[in-house]
Amino acid sequence: MSDILELPGHDMDRLAAVARTIVRDCGDVRSGENVYIEGRADSLPYLELIAFECEAVGARAMVVAPSDEYRRRRLVELPEAQLATVNDGWIAAARAADIVFTVRLEDGQPELFRDIPDERFGAVLRGRKLLADVIYDGSRRWIGTDLPTPQQAAAFGLDFAAFSDMFWRSLLIDYRELSRRADVVASFLEGGSEVHITSPKGTDVRLRIDGRPLDKDVGVVTDDAKLSNLPAGEVCLAPFEDAADGTVVFDLAFWNGVRIEDLEVAFEGGRARGVGAAAGFETFTATLAGATGAGDVIGELGIGLNPEVGEPCGYMLTDEKILGTVHIAVGDNRMLGGVNDSSLHWDLLITEPTVEVDGRSLMVAGRLMV
Repeated sequence: MSDILELPGHDMDRLAAVARTIVRDCGDVRSGENVYIEGRADSLPYLELIAFECEAVGARAMVVAPSDEYRRRRLVELPEAQLATVNDGWIAAARAADIVFTVRLEDGQPELFRDIPDERFGAVLRGRKLLADVIYDGSRRWIGTDLPTPQQAAAFGLDFAAFSDMFWRSLLIDYRELSRRADVVASFLEGGSEVHITSPKGTDVRLRIDGRPLDKDVGVVTDDAKLSNLPAGEVCLAPFEDAADGTVVFDLAFWNGVRIEDLEVAFEGGRARGVGAAAGFETFTATLAGATGAGDVIGELGIGLNPEVGEPCGYMLTDEKILGTVHIAVGDNRMLGGVNDSSLHWDLLITEPTVEVDGRSLMVAGRLMV
């Protein structure tokens, strides 16, 4: 493939095959559709592979790819009021799209953002929300994914080759088997009223879920199931925003280059209050404080189902899909059928959970029982 740009450290033939899978199988892109592709400048060759596959089936693709360096300069130099806005052209492009690919769910260079004040990130989230409200409004299909970078691997303390291999292996899984596993878990949750979660580190929380819709993220978007993350692999829902009570000890989270470990959170009437953490506690409290709307309200319960991810590392796009884990998000949950409107949606991981639905065991110590 000598006629395309190269990406150091990546096999371009493999990336071309992944792009074809994402466009044709996962996204079901069709002739005549408008496609909006947003990513990072460091991943431009990959974005163009996706765009070309869209064009090859007769769709019309548009690529937007600011660099992490540009994003950092905006965060450092522009007024907060300006950071909290977004270009009307981006909104118009997203509104005109039949499908949106977001290929930058994580920063390519996390270290660039470690010293940025949390209130400035809060302003950016408020601006980003103006675009997200269009992308996730149910009128179009959406796939969110990423391209692994050496800088990400270094931030998570991983070897890049192993990190990259895990990412692509967990993306190119057997989607039929994943779908079967998701159907089984969803059927167990369906009709349930209360979820009780415990863990060895001290989690003991109860959530109310009766009547809330279930979402099965199995890597394919359709006109009925419009949203997916890749790598895929979870069943998730929005618990009732005012009915989460107890303590959760989250093993791991990562936010703008900061690692958060053993984060203890008390939920009362659905509201999260930080109690303490082994590392990164200030980042947790500042991030919630900087969100618009109710960033501290429970937003999601997710059950990880992807067997190829391996050990958690802080890269939440894959961590939340680990088979035998649970994640709880705080913040916005409208894309899952909830009613909480916030600029924040933050997934936080629980490992080795025991999960009961109305007293029946769905998972024991991280092992699915169904």
